[in-house]
Amino acid sequence: MEQTEIIRERYPHLVDAVFDDSRRARDAASALVTQGGLSDEQVDVVEPNDPRQAAKLEPESSSIFRTVLRSHALLGLAGVVLGLVLAAMLISAGFAFAQTRPGWVYGIFAVVGGSIGMLLAGLVSARPDHEPVIAQTVDAANHGRWTVVVHARDEDEKLRANEVLKAHSEAVRESL
Repeated sequence: MEQTEIIRERYPHLVDAVFDDSRRARDAASALVTQGGLSDEQVDVVEPNDPRQAAKLEPESSSIFRTVLRSHALLGLAGVVLGLVLAAMLISAGFAFAQTRPGWVYGIFAVVGGSIGMLLAGLVSARPDHEPVIAQTVDAANHGRWTVVVHARDEDEKLRANEVLKAHSEAVRESL
């Protein structure tokens, strides 16, 4: 299962860079559009004390909800199936405890497998890969600095954004 099958956001990747002043941040944002081939919709400048900071960092709240639903459904089901396969392997391998109560073995392994799948889905939904990028942006804004945030569709856009931003700032971070 690929990441894109589970994550239903249009822009699943984040890249950001921190700047000391507004002019340098806006120059970098313009370079992302002209040199990086990104759209204006994908590039945001977060100012110190920006009231729209949260929306600029995670603009796809409805897509995140779809990711939560899809990841839990797919990974929960995958966990149940894997649990049933493991139970069948134990029963067919001739383990006495599995052969005396096969229904219990199937049930327990299905529940445990489904639970593990749901836990993994929670991890996917929480998007821990975005946390360092978001933390850097929030910290910069709290210290009177500007951040350019890029929402990339795929790895190629993420790499292009990273290259353009590194030419303008030393403090560049990206998500997975």
